Amino acid sequence: MAGYGAIRDAIESLAVLLRAHITNSGEAGLQGMPVRVNSPREVEQANVANAVAVWLHRVDVQADLLNRTPPRPDPGVLPRRPLPIELAVQIVPMNSDAGTAQLLLGRVFQIMNDHRRLAGADLSGSLATSGTVLTLGLGIPGTYDLNLVWSGLQTTMRPGASITMAGLVIDSHLDPVASAPVIDLSAGLSQIVGVGA
Repeated sequence: MAGYGAIRDAIESLAVLLRAHITNSGEAGLQGMPVRVNSPREVEQANVANAVAVWLHRVDVQADLLNRTPPRPDPGVLPRRPLPIELAVQIVPMNSDAGTAQLLLGRVFQIMNDHRRLAGADLSGSLATSGTVLTLGLGIPGTYDLNLVWSGLQTTMRPGASITMAGLVIDSHLDPVASAPVIDLSAGLSQIVGVGA
C-alpha cells in the first residue's frame, strides 16, 4: 500500500520501463526516442514530433477489492480501509515517419508483454519500498471507447497500446481506530429436534 503519490509514481514507473527499453536501448530507430508522460495532444502542443506518449486517461476503483479486509497487525487497532484502484493508460508512439511509429508500436507491445509485473526496484518513488506489486495487462478497447477517449483530446486518433495497471492501493490518511479486542468467545451446540406433522 502507498500514499496519495502512488498514481504519479506508478505512471513514472511505466515511463522508466519504456525509457530503459526504447530511449536507452541502443537499437536503431529506437535509441534516443523520448518518453513523455503527457497526452498526445499535449505532446503536439509542445511542438514535439517524435516521442512516445504515456497518457493516463482513466482511473477506476477496483470494486471487487473494495471490501477486502485490511491487515490488522494489532488486535486493539482497526486500520482504515485503503482504496484499491486501477489505471487505464494509453501508450502512443508519435513519429513523423509512419514506419518508425510502427516500429515503436511493436516495441511497446513487446515490452508490455515481457514485463507484466513491476515490483521493488522496478517501481519509482514511494512505491519502490511499499511492497506494491503492479500487474500490467494489455487491453482491447472497443471502437466506441476509443472514440470517446480520442474525441475528448480533439486531435487525430493514433494507434497505441491500451494498458491497465492493477495492484495499486492508496492508504487512508486518517489514523486507525481503537477497537476493543474480543475477550471471551463461547459457542454452544444443541440438537434441533423437529416436530412431526
